[in-house]
Amino acid sequence: MYIEKRWYLLLAVAVSAAVGATVASKLRRRQPANEHRPEQADHLKSWENEGGNLAPIAATSVLP
Repeated sequence: MYIEKRWYLLLAVAVSAAVGATVASKLRRRQPANEHRPEQADHLKSWENEGGNLAPIAATSVLP
């Protein structure tokens, strides 16, 4: 099978993109969803115990 020389570059780019997407997908699956979740939970509990509250929702007027 004869492939013109200009198609080698296109084929190399397509194969590289496919391999890169596969590697990125596998690396993303290995990472935990939220690495700092227990640490954040401890900080949130200490913040709540200090009396921290979320900002109140702004009151809006209803137009007729």
